Amino acid sequence: MGRGKAQKSLDLVKAAHGILEEIHPASVRAVAYKLFAQSLTANMGKAQTNKVSRILRIAREEGEIPWEWIVDGTRPEEALPSWDDLEEYSEAVLASYRKTWWQNQPSLVQVWSEKDTVAGTLRPVLHAYQVPFRNMRGFTSATVAHGVAERTLVGNQPWRILYVGDWDPSGLYMSEVDIPKRLTHYGASPDTTVERVALTEDDTRALGTRLSFPAKTKKLDPRYSWFAARYGLRCWELDALDPVVLRDRVEGAIANIIDQDAWRHCQAVEEVERQSLRDLVSRWPGAKWG
Repeated sequence: MGRGKAQKSLDLVKAAHGILEEIHPASVRAVAYKLFAQSLTANMGKAQTNKVSRILRIAREEGEIPWEWIVDGTRPEEALPSWDDLEEYSEAVLASYRKTWWQNQPSLVQVWSEKDTVAGTLRPVLHAYQVPFRNMRGFTSATVAHGVAERTLVGNQPWRILYVGDWDPSGLYMSEVDIPKRLTHYGASPDTTVERVALTEDDTRALGTRLSFPAKTKKLDPRYSWFAARYGLRCWELDALDPVVLRDRVEGAIANIIDQDAWRHCQAVEEVERQSLRDLVSRWPGAKWG
């Protein structure tokens, strides 16, 4: 960070760099939790997390932390794809072709979350395994639940929904009650399952009380009494979980579902098909392949 900056800010940047070397890609909030766990910030209140956000922005602007180490899944761009010429399009065709490796698998898998902050964190795993991510943005809408329920009836592969979310009244109620209930209500295949993979009760014990917050702060949540009676009086955010642990957890859950022989066969077929596509594209007018 540039000259004239307070030593405390310099120390935070150095610590954040070390943290991100280990856990990237990660959200600003995940870094804030790590700094708090190391007692480098006073709390997880708005003033402190805003400070972390500010120093991370400055550090990236000054080239001290790579931009790609921090992810923000809250502002996705929407645009129709377009290309400057046929050559550029042919490159995009080759780069984008991937066979659907799930077509011969025992189940279809999706990862769902109430939070968009983890989309970028999980992206390396989701892309590697071709697993869709659905950001629920809170509770599932009737439209989404109905659409998913109808899709589970297509084909003969049961759906496995892997859920990641906060350990709090709404986060628990979503995975344990609301989503399964809505899917059943709209006629989803009875083979459809919803499995919470994070946060789990083991995660809350590992994170400890210091990284939690009182459930009473959620007293206005209609699910508060339901939560308190079953899970106690402490809450934890998904962002408190180490991003590496979260990625490994999700990857492990996906890998446990996969039929590895069928997976490797699809990968081999994909490579043959990519070579055929490469040969075809090389004959396009304007394409510079060969």
